[in-house]
Amino acid sequence: MLISPEADNLCQNLQQAVLTALVASNKPNVLLALSGGLDSMVLLHLLASLRHKAGFSLKVAHVHHGLQAQADDWAAFCQAQANALQLDFQLCRVQLAEPERNIEQQARTLRYQALAELLTPDTVLMTAHHADDQLETMLLALKRGSGLQGLAAIAAQKPFAGTQLLRPLLAFSRSELEQYAKAQQLAFVTDPSNQDDSFDRNFLRQHVLPLLQQRFPAISQTTARSCQLLQQSLEYQQQQLASELTRVLRHDQLDLTRLAQLANPVRDLLLRHFLSRFDLTPSAEQTREFVQCFLLAETDAQPQLQWGDWQLRRFDGLLYLLDQKAQLQATAQPADEAQLAPQQPLLWQHWQFLWNSDAKAPDATWSSLPLAVPLADQLRLTTGQLNRRFTPAGYAHSKALKDWCKHWKVPPWRRGSMPFIIAGQQNTVVAVPDFASHCEAAQALSWLHFKAEV
Repeated sequence: MLISPEADNLCQNLQQAVLTALVASNKPNVLLALSGGLDSMVLLHLLASLRHKAGFSLKVAHVHHGLQAQADDWAAFCQAQANALQLDFQLCRVQLAEPERNIEQQARTLRYQALAELLTPDTVLMTAHHADDQLETMLLALKRGSGLQGLAAIAAQKPFAGTQLLRPLLAFSRSELEQYAKAQQLAFVTDPSNQDDSFDRNFLRQHVLPLLQQRFPAISQTTARSCQLLQQSLEYQQQQLASELTRVLRHDQLDLTRLAQLANPVRDLLLRHFLSRFDLTPSAEQTREFVQCFLLAETDAQPQLQWGDWQLRRFDGLLYLLDQKAQLQATAQPADEAQLAPQQPLLWQHWQFLWNSDAKAPDATWSSLPLAVPLADQLRLTTGQLNRRFTPAGYAHSKALKDWCKHWKVPPWRRGSMPFIIAGQQNTVVAVPDFASHCEAAQALSWLHFKAEV
């Protein structure tokens, strides 16, 4: 087959882009996310042609969303392509929880979750996003009024699932990938849902990009360069914010008093940077609402905001983020009381407990408290009953647990679900996990090991 000089030059540029990304990752293994569409089939062909020359191992994964009648056919096509190249193939089936709304976002989230489970630290994930995808993403970010992070659009390389996610084709337009596929006679599948312009991305792809590319033929590539420059600015900003964030943290939580003392734009940027830890990206309006509720409210106020599954609250000058979904799951089957048996691990509510004679915890994720209680005695767990009295080691007098909660600065919403340990027939409180025991280590007759699961 005779290949034109233009096609040969394009092939060399594509191969070089893939090799450059691989060298920068310094990983010996590649997992390709293969949809079977044009762009992913181009990347499969490039990787397959380079694997022996570049000395990397290649595997292929296809995520089956089950959203289209042809989904089984696409999965079979991808497996056949992998088999023809003698590549390991993994089929991942996912199911949308709410297929009637926000289909694209749900599918994307589930897809990356499934792919993350297949990765090891020495394996990079590759996807075949290209310059037209980048242009669409930037336009969608403009529509939403996004800031730097949104306008930077799709990153060519970023940390992912303990390793890296690489997108080596971002500098190439879809038309260039079509040229390559035609020259190499590549087969690929077409998703009919791409014709549904009720989806914003499809509307841009069908009605807006053709006009822009007709007027400005290089707009996909120039946008890709702009996004690359924005990514550099974003990376530098993230590094600076990570350094600055330590100034407004206390016990690894956001100190609202310190944050309120900062001037804008540093204040709002640090707030957004902190909230990004929880995958929260507040809009400008939400940021103003946060400032009004948490930074300008009276110090004795108890403001609350609900953002998605997260509830934001303030106590003792600190910001608390409560995962409402996780809390509902943890308390779906509440247990008011449980017995602790020696040497027997116990999963109770969202805690794990182990009572034994060994001062050493099972591993570094566990905490431990000494107990002046022999293993022949009885221990039980309970919550509530905050009028019970307790004398922590080092204190001469007892106080009600509710008073100790204030002393320990336990947020009010956590006090009712705090576990505490009662020993023997005298119903004596001997420990409050995470806070205090009734004895010093030298007096220990046994040890309580524990850790919170959520």
